[in-house]
Amino acid sequence: MSPMIPTGFKSFDEKTGGLEPKKSYLLIGSKESGKEEFSYKLLESAASNNFSSVYVTTAKSATDLVNDFLARKINVSKFLGDKIIILDDFSRNVSPQAVGNPYTKILNGPVDLTGLSVTLSGVDNDFIKEGNMVVNILDSISVLLLYNNPVTLFRFLQFISGRAKISGITMFFLLDDKIHPQDVNETIKSICDGVISLKLENGKRYFTLTGVAKEVLEWTELQ
Repeated sequence: MSPMIPTGFKSFDEKTGGLEPKKSYLLIGSKESGKEEFSYKLLESAASNNFSSVYVTTAKSATDLVNDFLARKINVSKFLGDKIIILDDFSRNVSPQAVGNPYTKILNGPVDLTGLSVTLSGVDNDFIKEGNMVVNILDSISVLLLYNNPVTLFRFLQFISGRAKISGITMFFLLDDKIHPQDVNETIKSICDGVISLKLENGKRYFTLTGVAKEVLEWTELQ
């Protein structure tokens, strides 16, 4: 049996035992809900527990992402290039000559879904050949929706989710639920196995988890 994926949040992992691998999850909430913090701690926790990870960034450069890790004391520096590869799907929007490094691959921008799919598949396959369990984090679907027709994006998400499931890869998609029509949110939810909902209330963050064996239906403080 494959090991569960700890998130790095004590309250979440105590309630759930961690997340089931080989599934696709939607991480949904407002901009203030803590989706980024959740994904960063998840990345750190997965690498620390011997999972390999691909982090797709669409709203900031890989350099800014790594600086954000450091600012938030997310200790992943030792894993970059080994257990963690960053796919930078932002930089060429502002700097066409952007180049990668040993832990970063520069993509063509959020309009090129085919390029994202091909590069993601290549990195995943390299990890799988090394015998590693793989986690993919796509941050975020909301940015991709700004550049792509929703129907085209739905098909893309279905394709990469299906491919991941066949390959035994765990997928995480981030979505801001306040900026898209409800039908768009619901369609994306339907593509995923599990939904992690986050909210900020009175200065505290809360979560629910649905669609998996150990659901958490009551809003629970994220600690």
